[in-house]
Amino acid sequence: MNEPAASMSDDGLHTGKAKASQTFEGVQILRGFAAMMVVFHHMCWVVTSYHPGHSAIATFARLAEVGAGGVDVFFCISGLVIAHAARNLAAGAGHARTFAWRRLLRVLPPYWVFTGLLLLLWAVGIGLKGLNVTPGLVVASFLLVPWPKTTIDGALSYHPILDVGWTLTFEMYFYAICTIVIAVAGGRRIWPWAIAGLGIVAGASLLVAGPEAVASDTLASPLLLEFIAGVLLARFVAGRVAPRAGRLLIALGVAGLIGSVFLPDPMTWRVLCWGIPGALLVVGAVLIPVRLTTPLLRLLGFLGTASYTIYLVHPFFTLISGTLLKRGTMAQVPADMLLIVLTVAAVAGSALTWFFVEGPLIRLLKPRSRTATLAQRSLGA
Repeated sequence: MNEPAASMSDDGLHTGKAKASQTFEGVQILRGFAAMMVVFHHMCWVVTSYHPGHSAIATFARLAEVGAGGVDVFFCISGLVIAHAARNLAAGAGHARTFAWRRLLRVLPPYWVFTGLLLLLWAVGIGLKGLNVTPGLVVASFLLVPWPKTTIDGALSYHPILDVGWTLTFEMYFYAICTIVIAVAGGRRIWPWAIAGLGIVAGASLLVAGPEAVASDTLASPLLLEFIAGVLLARFVAGRVAPRAGRLLIALGVAGLIGSVFLPDPMTWRVLCWGIPGALLVVGAVLIPVRLTTPLLRLLGFLGTASYTIYLVHPFFTLISGTLLKRGTMAQVPADMLLIVLTVAAVAGSALTWFFVEGPLIRLLKPRSRTATLAQRSLGA
């Protein structure tokens, strides 16, 4: 079910006398949990919006919002994996072009497939009935460029048609900066030049366009700090093994996420409330060597492999669930029980889709060189 684990360097701290090759399997499992957090977040919204009953789980403090923190974990993982995977790429336009092309092939085809499917549902009158679909929105959505998206009731956002694709805009921007660095200085210079590039562009955006501009929402977003955290981990943590420290950091990360449940507005301060705990979780996952030797670990590893598909596909399950609840179907099921069932069903159903879309696309578009093995395993989201 899983791709072969990509080895990390053997240098650094190790427990025991023998050096052991560390893999990204722990990070892979963390990706699966991050995807499940996002699914839970969106299912909480569906149940609280359309179920006639009361969900104690979905309305407990800020528990429903904390699920959105899975995105912050993803961003940190992306910075880590991309910086680590590109570390051996020499400077030059050819290497940069290859890096960028592989990232585009890994991220865009599945996203395009599911965006096209959502547009098809809109065209036949099944989904997105309240959305004003324009040619500009369609083109911008496929290109992951922020564009005004309005509904018939006047709501405005700059998310693509497949709403979760907003995170891919950040991914593409980060990849673009890394591509430039590789072209000029090589992959090893992602630290620190990619960080400097992000800072320079952010400052220019704020100076020229202003903090309220749509461009600044991406180019100067605090969320970019989470990619930077991942780059720092690739430079200073990747390749080290320290299980005790890893377990402690994971415990601190979990405690941080749980603690944010009781904050008044964690979404506004998400980099502090979720980004820092997310980074701690990623560090812990890197420091603890994991081998997928049991059925449970292999299942968790597969959920990590399928996390991008889970992320892209679960909105279809929330759409179906919301439609059924609006029609009165499942209304007799207790809200909390329904929330759990729908979350599990969305995770399982979305993960199975991996075998029919993302998995075949990876095999079809698989790069011939092994230099992108680690990069393939990042969310791309």
